[in-house]
Amino acid sequence: MGITKNKKMLIKGAGKFMAKIPNCDDLVTIGTLNNMKLDIQLDMQDIEGGDSSVALDTLLRKKTIDITAESAKFDLNLVRLVLGSKLREGVTGSAYSMVTETITVPSSAPYTAQLSQVAVPSPAPKAYETVVNGRDLSLDVTVSGKDVDFDMALAGKVVVIVYATALPGTTHDADGFIWVLEEKHTVKQNGSSFEADLVFGSSLNVDPQISVRTLAGNKLLKKTTNASPGEYEYNVSGGKLSFNSALKDVDIYVNYKRNEVVDILDITTKDMPLTVHVVHDGQFEQKDGSIQGFQTELFQCRVKSNFTLDAQRQQASTHSVTLTVIDPERTDGKLGSIKRYEVGSVQGIDC
Repeated sequence: MGITKNKKMLIKGAGKFMAKIPNCDDLVTIGTLNNMKLDIQLDMQDIEGGDSSVALDTLLRKKTIDITAESAKFDLNLVRLVLGSKLREGVTGSAYSMVTETITVPSSAPYTAQLSQVAVPSPAPKAYETVVNGRDLSLDVTVSGKDVDFDMALAGKVVVIVYATALPGTTHDADGFIWVLEEKHTVKQNGSSFEADLVFGSSLNVDPQISVRTLAGNKLLKKTTNASPGEYEYNVSGGKLSFNSALKDVDIYVNYKRNEVVDILDITTKDMPLTVHVVHDGQFEQKDGSIQGFQTELFQCRVKSNFTLDAQRQQASTHSVTLTVIDPERTDGKLGSIKRYEVGSVQGIDC
């Protein structure tokens, strides 16, 4: 006769949680649970008759099983669980990717080299001495496709070239962007021009929707194609903003869209919450040194409550989702199971 594992145990933690689409891969796994609650509610109705004040029997009208998982880490799949939308991963809005190559210039003519990939003319390649953002050598280096020509003054030097190479047309997407909000600049004089360089000017979206306001007066500046902007105007060339001389040393902030590689969960009108298979597992060390565990498995669940992404000032945000059991229509009538088990003993400390 085997030894029973169903002895009393102390639960000292939240355990781990997994939700998966039935017969598919895991949808979301939470190993950083803050809290896990399993609620079993029975809706009982008394059956009364005769003159007695005591019910003759009871009728079970409804059995509700809810499981709530609260996580310390945000996972986009939690939102997917609620919305049922498709998750698109690795979407980029850029038609090119940036490549960095280090080349040692030949010590004698011809002072040429070959890149591993074909460089596109825009954004223009940049060249630096020894390391990225070292001394700018771009004027002494000419890049055309894969061919690189160096000025003879660079003979024997180590040059780092940063260039863009085209991506296949199917790899970039109109949704592959993020907004840059309140990027602050001070308009500086550069020769006869008054300019500000956007931080992500080299990766502006094809439709950047740039808006510029003054920081002090919150004055919205108007975009113009005129090479000489008016007093409250600006023009854009690449990632550079040009202004009227009246805005010299004026602080501004800029909102715009830049290309980025993103994972996208589309919010649509048609998607429905996902039906998932849920497993919760908790293993806890006991006073006697043993590790006792219990595992709850629910065959079919669907979201019951709201999902709230609550980002507060100077607070670590947590995210919770509540699922309720629905009938999986199995022939055995099971909705799930709760299992008790013992893992083993913790190794003792040698004295």
